[in-house]
Amino acid sequence: MTDPMRTALATAYAHGPGKSIQASNRTVRPDRYRAAHSVALGSLADIPDFGPALVRTLTAALAPHRWEPWNPHNDHRAYPSPRCVYLTDAALRLGEHRWPIDPVRLLLEGERRLPDPSTVTSATVELTVEPHRLSDGYGTLRDALALLEAGHLSSALVEAGRANGLAVHASPQVGGGGSGVVAEVTIRHSTAVTWPWQQVSAARSSALGPRGLSADPRPLPAGVLQRLLQDSRPPTGSLAGRRGGGALRHRLAVRGVTGFTDGLYELGEGGLMALRPGQATQGIQSAFRFGPADIDVTGMNVVWVISADVDDVIRGQGPDGYTNALLSAGAAAQHVCSAAAAAGLFCRPVRSLDEPATEAAVQADIGEDIVYMLLVGRPRAQDFCYDLTDPEEPTWQ
Repeated sequence: MTDPMRTALATAYAHGPGKSIQASNRTVRPDRYRAAHSVALGSLADIPDFGPALVRTLTAALAPHRWEPWNPHNDHRAYPSPRCVYLTDAALRLGEHRWPIDPVRLLLEGERRLPDPSTVTSATVELTVEPHRLSDGYGTLRDALALLEAGHLSSALVEAGRANGLAVHASPQVGGGGSGVVAEVTIRHSTAVTWPWQQVSAARSSALGPRGLSADPRPLPAGVLQRLLQDSRPPTGSLAGRRGGGALRHRLAVRGVTGFTDGLYELGEGGLMALRPGQATQGIQSAFRFGPADIDVTGMNVVWVISADVDDVIRGQGPDGYTNALLSAGAAAQHVCSAAAAAGLFCRPVRSLDEPATEAAVQADIGEDIVYMLLVGRPRAQDFCYDLTDPEEPTWQ
């Protein structure tokens, strides 16, 4: 094994259990650079054919959607971020030139003028990560969290673009290049709406209340879970790839769903395959440092576990294999989050867990590592929040 591959494996295994996520004295809010010159994102609407759809796509995927005044991590967008710090920055590239995007003020930053709209045939969104925005207490785990978030954002762009009738394709960038870009999303004109707008615009619940994170204890109808499985299939152009193929495995611990026996399942192209009946969510609860009063894992309707054989991935893809696996896992998780929102469910991604205990609970193979976990259920009550989205229905639908 080459030295770069050994380094990649060591990095992956350093993201395992034992990390402290206690906040340090250092602020977790980034001192974000603000450009002296900028242009309104809406100026892109002048691009023939796909300009207005491009503006709608970037706004839907990047801009804040709501603000929860009671929540210490209160500004929410179309994709989740640890403590709402937002570790991923996006920049728009048109031809050879790029403009950092301010997602809050909806501005393209920089002194360079936009090109003649008639010459623009495609746009590319470059994603870079800033793990240092999380507190030092996260250790090297913050690197993994940043890449997972970048995967989420790439899928948010793919979904929003396809819902606006655009051809969208996300791709990982090997080694980050000289610019530190970890993924790119290329957007072009198309003629068909190929993704439901409901999965882009549905209100997303964090399911976090004053008494912690828990699901409605009433049984969940079977049709809701079936819809979740169907609607979370990755679309063309997603970094998630084909479900049931590639480096990732998906296992679901199911509880309290009408028509489904409580137990552990594996998800592939053919749907759910039963692995073991019983209280599968109960076994996963012990993998959390938090008790049921804080995060009631046992009471979730679905605990969606994403895993990968990191050693095989790195041997097959080289040192960038682990990075690609994290991006892919984040991308797949975003599609689950969107499908859950459309079905009236919450979908809470988590990474602060005891990996060996989780691996035992889901019957992971030797050498297999937990990459990501999603807690899914019906909210007990609607979150109290300020809605920041446009109250008018989009006229293009």
